[in-house]
Amino acid sequence: MYKKITHNITEEHFDHPAVLPKTMQVKMAASNGSLPAYVINEATMVFRMDARSAWMKWVFSLMNYAISLNGNLPGTDQVKGRMHKNAVAIGDFLIPYYGMTAGRAVSTALIAIDDIGMHYVEALKAKKPTEEIVKSWEPYVADLAKLMNEINPNYWPRTLIADILTNLVQTWQDQLNARAKGDIIADEIAIDYLNKLIVTGVPDHQKVGFSSLADLFSRGIIAQFPAMFAE
Repeated sequence: MYKKITHNITEEHFDHPAVLPKTMQVKMAASNGSLPAYVINEATMVFRMDARSAWMKWVFSLMNYAISLNGNLPGTDQVKGRMHKNAVAIGDFLIPYYGMTAGRAVSTALIAIDDIGMHYVEALKAKKPTEEIVKSWEPYVADLAKLMNEINPNYWPRTLIADILTNLVQTWQDQLNARAKGDIIADEIAIDYLNKLIVTGVPDHQKVGFSSLADLFSRGIIAQFPAMFAE
């Protein structure tokens, strides 16, 4: 018996690609010179993984706050406080190398970015305009990029850090809006992009990968203070 079966195929396209813009990849390549062989050891690997964990906790804290706030869950203020605590943990990474003042300055800058994110979440829940909140992120992103570049000018390029943070802020918005609309696919894509952007990066296969902010952060410290990581 012969049967004719017809399938309807629908294509879906998303705004965000799986890789960073080409200009950002070029800037990352310029700051990714080889580390000396004597710092390629277990201690540096642990340091870099710890940095990834710290940045991961920070970047996903905003999503956790949105879940807690929108679900009217008990302990929402605690979740809010944890986001600040995670910002402080990143600043603490800097203290052994740059001192208390630098560590506190970075923590304070991250907390400022956090607070705007939480205002954004609250505005979405209340169905209020968010345009002015989004604009208010810009100077804080620029300030943090400038601060990190002043701390480590050779390995934390100002324009590169600003590009990453700008993409972060946009992807936070994408994820929060997707979750608010119940768009599970867009939500998952945004979460994956956040993870690549801030935590894991994308492996460099034939010069088309990129390093995450966490890896740029830890690698920059190791490159600036290699003697402190020698076994």
